[in-house]
Parts: sequence; C-alpha cells; structure tokens
Amino acid sequence: MCPLSTHGLFTSNLLLDAHHTLYKPTLNMKFALAVISALAVNLGSALSTHESQTRSSQTCGDPTLVVPLYRGYVAASIDHLYTTSVADLNADTLAASVDVLQGVAALVFATQEESTVRFYRLYSSAASAHFYTTSTTERDNAVSNGYVLQSELIYIYPTQICGSIPLFRLFSSAGKDYFYTTSQSEVQDFISDGYTEQGTAGYVFPVVGPTCG
Repeated sequence: MCPLSTHGLFTSNLLLDAHHTLYKPTLNMKFALAVISALAVNLGSALSTHESQTRSSQTCGDPTLVVPLYRGYVAASIDHLYTTSVADLNADTLAASVDVLQGVAALVFATQEESTVRFYRLYSSAASAHFYTTSTTERDNAVSNGYVLQSELIYIYPTQICGSIPLFRLFSSAGKDYFYTTSQSEVQDFISDGYTEQGTAGYVFPVVGPTCG
C-alpha cells in the first residue's frame, strides 16, 4: 500500500478514509508530524536549486526558508485549519480540537520574503471556522462579521512567480468551512461534496513526494 495520498500530501503510515480524503493517524501524532516536517524541510532545500534559476530575473524569496503548512481537520465543527506550527497543532490535538492530521498542504514562508504578502489567519468561534486570505478588504470584512485575526504569520506570493503554484479556496455554506488545496482533484472532490470554488487564495510551493512503485 502506497503511504502517500493521491493528492500529494505527505503522510506517515496514515490510512486513507474515503470521505473528504481524511487521514487517520496510526502512529503517535508528534512522531508523524516530525516525519512530515523533516520531509518538507528536505523538499525546501531541494527547491532552492530549482528556484535559483529564476531569482536573477524575478524577485523571489529565499527558497531555503520555506516551512510546511500543515492541514488539520476538526470533524465536530467541520473545520479545516492550516498552520506552520507543530507546537500549535500538537496542542490542539491534545485538546481534542484537531482529530485528523491531513499532512502538509504546501510549503510557505513564516517570515516576510521578497514579493510575498501576509496570508491572514482568522477564526470565528460562532461559526467554528478558520478563514485565510491575503486581502485586507476580506480580512476587515471578516473581522466586522465576528472573525478574530490570529497572530500566526504565514506569507505567500500574491502572483504566480518563482516556481509557485495556485492555492485554491473553496467554501461550504452548509458546514461554514473554508478549504484550501493545491490539488485539482481535491477541488473536484470537494465540489462534488457541495463546496463552491472561490478562486485562488495565493501562490505557494508544492509538496511532491517520491513515486510509489
């Protein structure tokens, strides 16, 4: 059985659930996150070789500074959350708020690099939903509707440069859930489950694992 999902997300002996491509950890969560983080860091180093060819003609961030953007899922509130912090994800997991680790969604920056903008993270306790955007207008509108701007710093490209790929945004009006992915197949899967595509949230670096034999 291939240990990688068909959507390019790293797992660590994580089993595929047929609904919403959720992954249920069979190993200790902290160990799984450590493995995922190590893989993503190695990819970030490999990425520097590819991107160095474009840095002379484009103003790119330092590719050696990319970090994993983890994706978690809270089943009780139908909420997908994204974070670069293993500590935060472990804390949420121990508090039983994150019950499914879905791997690394993409590689991003945790500090502002050349040509990047902040990917604001907001949370609504009323809707039990996380929302992410690079738009200050959307940020302010969300705050006026009860969302709280959280302190985590995530930076991505607002345009497709430096070898980045689109991060798509979808929304479920039924579950009040925002979902972000770089995978076209996941986009189609979630649309079939009632989500609406809302365009591109920004541009990130892909997580590409080894091919299973």
